[in-house]
Amino acid sequence: MKPVRSLLSNLMKILLTILSFLIFVTCAKKSEEIIPDTYVNFSLRLDNPQFTDLNAIGNSVIITSEYAGRGSAGYDYNGIIIYRYSEYEFYAFDRTCPYNLKKSIAVKTENASDPIAKCPECGSEYVLPSLAFPTEKGPSKSPLKRYKTNFTGVTISVYN
Repeated sequence: MKPVRSLLSNLMKILLTILSFLIFVTCAKKSEEIIPDTYVNFSLRLDNPQFTDLNAIGNSVIITSEYAGRGSAGYDYNGIIIYRYSEYEFYAFDRTCPYNLKKSIAVKTENASDPIAKCPECGSEYVLPSLAFPTEKGPSKSPLKRYKTNFTGVTISVYN
């Protein structure tokens, strides 16, 4: 009787190991690539005419390396979207679409009041007021990379 129990016990261990491995491999294949960390550190002032769009809640501006060099460029120099969520809260998102990192495509907005950033390559749409999570319209399942912000009344600092 003992050899049968021992055999069943060993078979259960083998089956659990195989099942665990299959779950791990399946989950790993479905995950999208994460935008790598990139140094970001800059500030902008709302009284600068270049950023007047940010005086209205729900508006956004696109910042590139032309503004403050590499510290304002985001991953692969695609730029950063600053979105005004409320009177005192701003969001900052990397413009790189997370769906196909190897192509390094920058998402775009139609205008300053457009709350959707769209990838021109894969068609994924990201809702800026919802922390840039994607809609069902494209293949992406990951939100845009978010950076930290600090607002002091006139100055917005963006950093990581």
